[in-house]
Amino acid sequence: MKARCAVALICLAVVAALTPRAIAQAPVLTGAAGCPPEPLAFHTCALQKARTFNPPRISSGRPNLQGYWRSLLTQAFSVEGVPKDDPLIKDPIMPWYAAPPEVIDPPDRKIPYQPWAAAIGRRGVNFHKYLDPRTSCSTAGIPRLALQDAGQIVQPPTDDYVLWHHDDHHAYRVIAMGDRPPVGAAIKTWHGLSRGRWDGNTLVIDTTNFNGYTWIDDSGNFYTDTARLTERLTMIDADTIHYEVTFEDPQVYTRPWRVAWPLQRVMEPGFELIEEACIEGERSMEDIREQGGYRYYFGESWRGR
Repeated sequence: MKARCAVALICLAVVAALTPRAIAQAPVLTGAAGCPPEPLAFHTCALQKARTFNPPRISSGRPNLQGYWRSLLTQAFSVEGVPKDDPLIKDPIMPWYAAPPEVIDPPDRKIPYQPWAAAIGRRGVNFHKYLDPRTSCSTAGIPRLALQDAGQIVQPPTDDYVLWHHDDHHAYRVIAMGDRPPVGAAIKTWHGLSRGRWDGNTLVIDTTNFNGYTWIDDSGNFYTDTARLTERLTMIDADTIHYEVTFEDPQVYTRPWRVAWPLQRVMEPGFELIEEACIEGERSMEDIREQGGYRYYFGESWRGR
């Protein structure tokens, strides 16, 4: 069928009408590495397993994280989860499903926004007035890239950098290892500037210098260009990585907060990342903007606060 829909939302409505169960049905969650199928419970279990697991190693002696990985126990709409009574579950256009939060700290499992920032994230101004940067073919950003589709980690034997390729939007990250000098605060990029180091068997990635143009999830949760993200990747068995991220951004949060989920090795024979074209041949974006009134997102909702 060569004809295209003029507005993407119309397409979604048609799909929802034809296959509502396929869209709204919750996935059957299974645990990873013998841990429970819920992010916080998995996190607690994974920390225990990491204490005794001796990971495979590359020639430098560092843990071998290489391979293709895909997230488990995750959903893309909101890291704060989707409650069972959420109206989104009965949305007539694109119903979702109930899911637990990926937030593991603070205890209430909510992003600790300052009041003004909560009105922008958490299905606020961003969600209702701006195009999701991923929808507009930019990038999912960090850590959303690790949640979307599959990724590949590559470690050269020199151990001076780690490559993380992503299936989503051709995105990739080059993570410099070691004690390299910092760059100026004026340099800002979509994925920030990452510095990696080893803490025992854990790969720790500290990233700053973001431009603040990405979202954390589909619902518009966000951080700004002053954020610092710390990722921790720890193998807990031969085919599972415990992935944890700490968000710090005093401009919008009242305290640091964390998410966690497993990355599971892709075992499909012959699997490889495919080319995901997004901007090439794209025809619907201007229709969505003109008919829905959405704007491109470049952090205007929080700048100047």
